[in-house]
Amino acid sequence: MKKLIAIIATMLSFGAVSFGNTLQGVQLKDINNKPVSLNKYKGKKIYIKMWASWCPICLSGLSEINSLSADKSKNFTVITIASPGQKGEKPTAKFIQWYKGLNYKNTTVLLDEKGEVLKRAKVLGYPSNIILDGNLNIVKTLPGHLTAAQIKGAVK
Repeated sequence: MKKLIAIIATMLSFGAVSFGNTLQGVQLKDINNKPVSLNKYKGKKIYIKMWASWCPICLSGLSEINSLSADKSKNFTVITIASPGQKGEKPTAKFIQWYKGLNYKNTTVLLDEKGEVLKRAKVLGYPSNIILDGNLNIVKTLPGHLTAAQIKGAVK
């Protein structure tokens, strides 16, 4: 019986959803430390990758996210969000300096210093994936690494 409960709990965690929550009005910063409102992305479906600099799985997927971000044929926006000062992430200035040493020119990186996206989307670990509709409502939150093909399928 304990095994069955553990299996069900695991299955439920992989299909984690946050229906009813929205990211409207969330204020973040860009990689140049300038304020950005997620409202500027309204009107198109959005895929968000939540990640951390200390997460090897997250880092191994950044190249694929960079390529997906450059793909003009997709019908959604790709954003990545890191949370300086949250969940073990570097402080903002150190994160920005570290990230600027990488070569992902197509990737939009926003900074959630207050952990607002983490809370609203109920992100428990990294990497996590958030799908938003055109009104910035959370359609689903999915834990773990997703390939570009899986991301395209999840956003449909």
